[in-house]
Amino acid sequence: MSIGLALQTALTGLQAQQQKSAILSRNVANATTPGYTRKEVTLASLTVGGEGRGVTVQDVRRNADAHLARETRTQSSDYAAKAARADALAVYTESIGQPQEERSLSSAVTALETAFLALEELPDNPVQQRAVVDAAVSLANRLNAADDKIKQVRQQADSDIAASVADVNQALVQLEKLNREVKMRTGSGQDTTELEDQRDVLLDRIAGQIGIQYFTRSPNELVVMTDGGVTLLDGSARMLEFTPTAVIGSTTEYPSMLSGLKVEGADIAPGSGYPLPLKSGRIAGLFEVRDSLMPQARRQIDEIASVLVDRFQAADASITGTGLSDTGLFTDAGVRHYRAPPYSPASPGPAGLAGRIAVNDLVRVEAGGNPALLRTGIHAATTGDVGDTAQIRSFLGVFQQTVSFDADAGLIPTGTLKGFASAAMGHQQMLRATAANDAKAQSVLLETVETARISKDGVNIEEEMQELLLIEKAFAAAGQVMQAASRMLDTLMEI
Repeated sequence: MSIGLALQTALTGLQAQQQKSAILSRNVANATTPGYTRKEVTLASLTVGGEGRGVTVQDVRRNADAHLARETRTQSSDYAAKAARADALAVYTESIGQPQEERSLSSAVTALETAFLALEELPDNPVQQRAVVDAAVSLANRLNAADDKIKQVRQQADSDIAASVADVNQALVQLEKLNREVKMRTGSGQDTTELEDQRDVLLDRIAGQIGIQYFTRSPNELVVMTDGGVTLLDGSARMLEFTPTAVIGSTTEYPSMLSGLKVEGADIAPGSGYPLPLKSGRIAGLFEVRDSLMPQARRQIDEIASVLVDRFQAADASITGTGLSDTGLFTDAGVRHYRAPPYSPASPGPAGLAGRIAVNDLVRVEAGGNPALLRTGIHAATTGDVGDTAQIRSFLGVFQQTVSFDADAGLIPTGTLKGFASAAMGHQQMLRATAANDAKAQSVLLETVETARISKDGVNIEEEMQELLLIEKAFAAAGQVMQAASRMLDTLMEI
């Protein structure tokens, strides 16, 4: 080997170690940066004309585990959907209470029965008469409050969907720009590792909102699809389309009155009927809350309200007609309610009845009514014989009657009013507990995968320091070679 070749070889070694040192410094500086993956320099022998001329930097690679990254995003999407369910159910069930709690709907039904039992013992007692009316008002108010809470939860879910869609669209636009830059730099042989880190951060962000699948094609271009297979990014980004609803009422339903989730005109929302629907992610969970979980809860409380209005109408001997004004103890916003289909065109119908149910003004003192009419019937001309409790016993019979319930409510097909109310409260609490447990279990799984990913992809400062010692030794060795070559040249010059 000539002295010049020795100097050249030593120089390539110094240059390679210099670049490794720069990458190592970048790793250490970004050890705590979210989304940063460890970079490492790949060296290769430098060969010119079949002769070794030292060392060269082949490329800079990301120390990223693609399998762990994909698994993390899958688990993140699943967790986000389950967390959305759990959070919504927690808010709703907190408002309706546990079946055994005094503030629950089922307890309010029992309280009304108890008040009627006390009235049967003291039918002429104004205090007991008023107590029955107060218990009825309390029950109606709790049904109204439950209906209001369902509307609030659905409204919040709709608003959250809009926010999540905006976040996904913004991330897709940024991904499109990064894709173009990565392609350009890849084509010119430049380092793209930092840009790829940025792409991964955006993929993580999108995966939390919407379930995705993706792949990379030449030249290092990322293609993104929903977990159902609908393309979101292929060269250019395809925006999600969603229109939030200003006011969601008790009878506001999807798809007739609520927006779905569209991509180039195709509605991919869960329940849309599209063959490639969205399956996971926060947005999918929010759609389930808005269009499935809360509507079913509303049907359950509507059934309670419907039976109350209908059965107390039927038990009232003073009601002889079928007009809208022939109302019982409970009314449908002041008018008669028809339970059995087909419903009267003049009546608002059962949907949203829990939000409209009210106690008849004819027995409410605040509205000029007379609670004593509970003894003889709401529409009786007089309060009748104080010792006659036949009408009160008829009202008490409502609580023991076996009635049929709407199958869409998802509970018992037949049973008593108290049994159905208790089942409705228990069912919602069971859903909440199950959703909370599912979300917690998924959170543990996600954390496990994330920890493994960080351990594999992240920067270990102690290992970097060890690598720095090796670089120092390599620098020293190359320096020794150059010093030796320099002494050889000096000797030659002296000859």
